[in-house]
Amino acid sequence: MRLPIVLALFLVTFAYGQKGTNSPFSYYGLGEKRFGGNTENALMGGMNAYVDSTRVDVRNPASLAKLTRTTFSLATSYDIRKMETPASSYNERTFLLDYLNLSFPVYKNLGVSVGLRPYTSVGYRLISKETLNGREQYYSYEGSGGVNQAYLAAGYEVVKGLRFGVSGGFNFGKSEWQNLYSSPSFLYISREDSQSLYRGVSYALGVQYERDLTKDLSLSVGLNYVPEASLRSINNLTLYSLRPAKENFLIKDSRNITDPNLAKTYLTLPSVWDFSAGVGNSDQWFVGATVSYSDMSAFSNPFVTSSFVSYEKANKFSLGGFYLPHNSIYAKYWKRVTYRAGLYYEHTGIVLKDKSINDFGITFGASLPIQGLSNATIGAAWGQRGDGSVLKENYLTLKVALTLNDKWFQRTKYH
Repeated sequence: MRLPIVLALFLVTFAYGQKGTNSPFSYYGLGEKRFGGNTENALMGGMNAYVDSTRVDVRNPASLAKLTRTTFSLATSYDIRKMETPASSYNERTFLLDYLNLSFPVYKNLGVSVGLRPYTSVGYRLISKETLNGREQYYSYEGSGGVNQAYLAAGYEVVKGLRFGVSGGFNFGKSEWQNLYSSPSFLYISREDSQSLYRGVSYALGVQYERDLTKDLSLSVGLNYVPEASLRSINNLTLYSLRPAKENFLIKDSRNITDPNLAKTYLTLPSVWDFSAGVGNSDQWFVGATVSYSDMSAFSNPFVTSSFVSYEKANKFSLGGFYLPHNSIYAKYWKRVTYRAGLYYEHTGIVLKDKSINDFGITFGASLPIQGLSNATIGAAWGQRGDGSVLKENYLTLKVALTLNDKWFQRTKYH
């Protein structure tokens, strides 16, 4: 791996103008919260208790202190969803970019990572019909966009086995909403176009501790904290009157009706606590769990409101692990493959029509060695969010990640 290759991959994959989801649940809050860790840990239920010297999971920046090689990572997903309501059901498919980062050890026991990842994604399109006073009313709701994060993180091992880390992120993005209202009894169609531009900073702190319990068994524990942060939102709302014309619409009138008090608002990003622990033999197997807590009740968005949604405290439990039959380069190929599996249960913090929205899923996959310590990871997550009384999603997310490892910033030795 060389720098030009890394830069080429970075430029080719820099496509964060993507539609990052196709979920009606992304209407709420800032959108659907994206998984912030690496694909390897995502396929172990999302737990981040395991510390690897050749892979990066910046949810806990303390893990960077264990890096021994320069690592370039990128990951993608293909999401298949079936949405069900009491009245109808439909399917959606979306291609996603999950993250890209470059991480490297800069000094003994000190590692650094820089990268880009989505924080939330908005993507939905809904059509409904109702009869009011004998008149048919048609509604169309569509949204896209989200918040991305560019980050810089560092981790340092203070004493053997004890590591501390810190990361800082610049959050930015844009969300757009378009709502249409029409009726056969109306001459014109009403359309509302809303837009929010987001900017803000956040940071995270982490600590990890590893200790050998026996010759072949070690313990790993970690704690990371993301403090509450503020996100500035510049908002705009325009109302249009449209007249149907063949296969298109003609604009009869338009007005900017943004409330001056809502032209600029500040959103609160809730604080997050993660605690993880696990045991295993890092050369062959590992089992761990992570418990997460977030105060979603602190979130509010005065520019985008709904009378049937509210927020409460959120939590998530993740359990998973891996198994590596043989780590010798002389072993048969499939014995050098790392097999991963896990599960998770999340209380999302979204309350929709007085019903709390929960998410449950199972994960599985494998990391395939390519050359040296580089590998490609493939796998899937299957899950269900919500229930059929209001809205239910069944989803299958196929994941692919590439991790390239090499030695940089090391003095050449001559003999």
